[in-house]
Amino acid sequence: MKIVCFGGGTGLPSLLSGLKTNPWIEATAIVSMFDSGGSSGVLRDRYGILPPGDIMRCMLALSEDEKTARKILLKRINHTLVPGHTGGNLLLYALESVYGSYPAAVDALGQILSIKGTVIPVSLEASSLCARYEDGSKACNEVEVDDGLKNGKGISAVMLEPSATAYAPAFEAIRTTDAICIGPGSFYTSILPNFLPIGIREVIAATRVPVIFISNLLTEGKGMEDMSVSKMVAMLESYIGRPVTNVIMNSAVPGQELIDRYASEGKTILSLGDAALLGNRVLSAPIWTDLEIARHDSEKLAQLVYALAGKII
Repeated sequence: MKIVCFGGGTGLPSLLSGLKTNPWIEATAIVSMFDSGGSSGVLRDRYGILPPGDIMRCMLALSEDEKTARKILLKRINHTLVPGHTGGNLLLYALESVYGSYPAAVDALGQILSIKGTVIPVSLEASSLCARYEDGSKACNEVEVDDGLKNGKGISAVMLEPSATAYAPAFEAIRTTDAICIGPGSFYTSILPNFLPIGIREVIAATRVPVIFISNLLTEGKGMEDMSVSKMVAMLESYIGRPVTNVIMNSAVPGQELIDRYASEGKTILSLGDAALLGNRVLSAPIWTDLEIARHDSEKLAQLVYALAGKII
């Protein structure tokens, strides 16, 4: 079964880690390329390369020996020439220099890591994520967009400046897939940006395969206080041009200490919202099992995705 997964950040890798263990699944991750923070942002600004961070995390999740690969590629390099960069980001930059193109570098790294699956950048064109807030103001670059959200500004729309065209192999992956999986990941900065490059919306809208949306566990700042799963689905559908078939939502309630810790960061458990809007599309399951951090259970999540994609449940 071919499953195309959209996302970025730390959310999508949690799904990929589970999917790679299923021998009946061929997973393809289509990854947002508009990260402007941390090591990725510095490498993008200084050397003009596409941000490697989200691509790297997805490839690690699909790697044959994920534990060892993480120790090596996520290690921060303490050197005056490359302070604070991870070994993996620098390796991807080096491979691009050797092979002459970003896709060739990604393919080469995939071979080094023996990944089970495919990782495709959603676009190869340099662009920045921008957001229009509900108060009419605007911010550009992922870090600034996030800052506004954390400080209480609700987002009404996201866009790319300048516009960018989607990478052709992403079109082919979508056209030949058996199911599309969207999330988990930061809704405005890791999920929606995947559907902004020119051409991607039209290809998705033309599909007839199941579209599965995986809800995040928490909101992402004070600007999302009124956000719910039903509102997310409605907004997502406007960006992909077709209905979402199924929604996976967490039903487990973590300990109060953990809830309070995230509340101090302006993050709260996502509510269902308008149940009538979602109808019978919601599958609630205990997929938050970690007692120390908000993280999806990779194995359980992959089992649910496989069942929904195969119309087993």
